[in-house]
Formats: sequence, C-alpha cells, structure tokens
Amino acid sequence: MVSDMDVRVIEKKDIEQVCEIEKNCFSDAWSMTGIQESLAQNHTILLGAWLDGRLLGYVIAYLSIDDCEIARIAVDETCRRRGVAFKLLEEVKNVCLKRQVERIMLDVRDSNEAAVRLYNKFGFTQDGIRKNFYAKPAEDAVLMSFNIGK
Repeated sequence: MVSDMDVRVIEKKDIEQVCEIEKNCFSDAWSMTGIQESLAQNHTILLGAWLDGRLLGYVIAYLSIDDCEIARIAVDETCRRRGVAFKLLEEVKNVCLKRQVERIMLDVRDSNEAAVRLYNKFGFTQDGIRKNFYAKPAEDAVLMSFNIGK
C-alpha cells in the first residue's frame, strides 16, 4: 500500500505524465488532445494519485445525472498492486456521493483478470458481456457497475 500518496484533480500541467502512463497501459491509447478535451469538460472527473511529484495512476470518468462512467483507469506498471487504483476508485465514489450520483459503471477487457478482481473487491458486480467491444486485440468487454450507498 502506498499510504502517503496524494489524490488530486489532474491539471493541464499534468497531461504529459497522464499520456505517458496511457501509452504504456493501453493498446488503444488516447491522444494528448483527447485527454485535454476530457479535462476541459465540466462533467468529467479526472483524478491522479501522486507520490513525491510523480503520477502513479489516474482515472477519467464522466458524470451524467444519475450515473458515472469510468472511461479510463490506469496505474504505472511499477506501482501496481499497491492500492493506487483502489484509492482512485474511492475518490471517484466520494465525488459521486457529493453529487448524488447513484451508480458507477465501467467496462473491462475479459482477459484483464487483475482489474476484474480489483473491481469485485471494491464491490462492483458484473452486468453482462459486450461481444467484440475492444480492438487491438479484438476482445469482449465485461460490463460492471457499483451502486453507491450499498
């Protein structure tokens, strides 16, 4: 566990570090422009976990009236299995509680067993499978949700 990490809102000056982790974690990495556009939207949650000025991981989520959809969550591969992603999920939950959002949703590659275990540990439940949702490589998505307050 990284107990002394700080979670805060991602700012423009942080985008390069986000892009670096993004490129290392995803075969379909978002562009710098795409991440900047997300940052500029009012309904976006973009949080990072930091230790000594270094970005350990981040989450990008979109809010609607009742729901929050996690679009991206990533942790630098040297910092995995140390509680970073769990802490980011807790912070998203806290934002949702303040905004009276009732549910957090996400999709995850079927082969990403570590992420599925993390989401199950946090309290997410599996809602279904979306066939051939991902590319690079083609793969099914596991659809999951977490009801806040339960």
